Amino acid sequence: MKRTGPIKMTDAFKQATDDQDKVLRPEETVARVKQRMTTMDLKILDRTTRIDNGRLDIPVFFSTCGHDARAVIGTKKQMGKGATPAQAEASAVMELAERFSFFSFYQNHEHTRLGTAAQFADNAISFDQIARSVHDESGDLEVSRQIFDSLPLRWTGAWSLTREKEVMVPLDWFYAINAFNGPSAGNCVEEALSQGICEIVERHVSSVISRGQISTPLIDPASSTDRLVRQMLAKYDQAGIRLTITDFTLDMGIPSVGVLAYDPDSFPAKSEIVWTAGTTPGPEKALSRALTEVAQLAGDFNSGSNYVASGLPKFTRLEDADYVINAPGPIRLADLPDISNPNIRNEVEACVQALSRRDLEVLVVDTTHPQLAVPAFYTIVPGTHFRERAAGTSVAMFAAKLTMERFGTDEAIGRLLEMERLLPGKYFIQFYLGNCHLERNDPETALSHFSRALDLSPADQDIPSIYSYMGVCHKERGDYAEALAVLAKGEALDQERTDIYNLMGFCHFMRKEHEAAIHNFEKVIDLDPGSAIDYANIASNYRDMGKKDEAVRYYRLALELDPSIDFARDNLNRLTGEN
Repeated sequence: MKRTGPIKMTDAFKQATDDQDKVLRPEETVARVKQRMTTMDLKILDRTTRIDNGRLDIPVFFSTCGHDARAVIGTKKQMGKGATPAQAEASAVMELAERFSFFSFYQNHEHTRLGTAAQFADNAISFDQIARSVHDESGDLEVSRQIFDSLPLRWTGAWSLTREKEVMVPLDWFYAINAFNGPSAGNCVEEALSQGICEIVERHVSSVISRGQISTPLIDPASSTDRLVRQMLAKYDQAGIRLTITDFTLDMGIPSVGVLAYDPDSFPAKSEIVWTAGTTPGPEKALSRALTEVAQLAGDFNSGSNYVASGLPKFTRLEDADYVINAPGPIRLADLPDISNPNIRNEVEACVQALSRRDLEVLVVDTTHPQLAVPAFYTIVPGTHFRERAAGTSVAMFAAKLTMERFGTDEAIGRLLEMERLLPGKYFIQFYLGNCHLERNDPETALSHFSRALDLSPADQDIPSIYSYMGVCHKERGDYAEALAVLAKGEALDQERTDIYNLMGFCHFMRKEHEAAIHNFEKVIDLDPGSAIDYANIASNYRDMGKKDEAVRYYRLALELDPSIDFARDNLNRLTGEN
């Protein structure tokens, strides 16, 4: 089991401040990390490539994963951004180092020890912090504590920057809540810590503002004094992009800036409304981070690209963004708090103090890869929010989720039934029981549990998931019409569910309703342009319609994205005679 700490920070004076604040120039960062990757016996980085088309002239880079990194991370590339090409490339390389380090750590069970909270009672994170991590203030906490205490989890050491002591934390518990929200890497320990803390704060304020539809003050862009920020603002203006800049800081004491951007000439045909945020110790760099993030997500506002929403939701209509665009103000950027300092160590300490004043503890797990040796951490701040998982959660809900994932179906069902005895009438227990029975290839029993979950007043955001799984049950029974009926109910509540559209496409395909099937698979691609399997699904529909040229084109598109789709390759060979 990995022990973290004590983490001893040293002075880390900024040497590169033109774009982001770093202890090394971006060119040095790229050279240093690439050199370390070449000396490893693993293929981590294949190449870096600039991928923006130049309309904004704000650079965006890909770092393409080597085969070993792909196997660990599960994706082919990472993105990087910056006001200069050198910084954007450095960002892409460090993003790869960060993700590779984190997933290597998480997947290595030698870094954790399986056990219950009682086995780590002497220095385990308190149950109060576990409850805060899922914002559980229900009256069920005493019973939920019994459930949590009996749940075997993967524990590892974390260092409390707040209390300067080691704390044992259940790593898979926090991964179930935050996934890979919180990993960071840097040229030095202090850089990595600053980035991780600021990312957690950025996601937190974004969640609070978007869920509450809070109108926060507009910021006058003309009040920025940073040279590169002003250059980027001019580039957006020259391209005709309309920006709304707002103060996202709330009461956190660490400056956060939100930017909403759209192109009135290309929206909605070739571009989207982009809404994102940036958090750093200083407001100028927070705005810089947000502006480069817009460029990364937007595809230059003319390429027809679709970005995947994360920290903030994606607006599809300007009127839905009225509370952002027509917020009060403006204020000056300098009106935001500023805890920046030439020494990054002092900035980290100021961030920790700001969060401590809000009763938030900063815990960090050292995830540095021993061969790569780029400082990397996983930051955990119980009590902060994360948009995708911030509402309607509880200790018992996440315990039920982990029970379903952790145990074989028979033991999981037994444990979930015991939870139901302790906490009767909880929809999520029925939902996870349904999942277990689906895993047992018993869609009939699964369907009864999902139907029961619907009757138990589920959280609004979970209802589409229940309909989706009900659709799977009907599909597995071969009842495609009934599947489509329940999936339509899920779609009516959430038009951004790729699982629902994929299932609807499959059911229409099985009913030989090929136009409808293609329409649904196209909706998946609109939401997730990298979904290779859905290009292949479209191709199969065209194949059955006798439209050979379209089928060939879509099979090739699918294989460009994912060469491992065997049925796509086999069908392409049959249609073209190619080997």
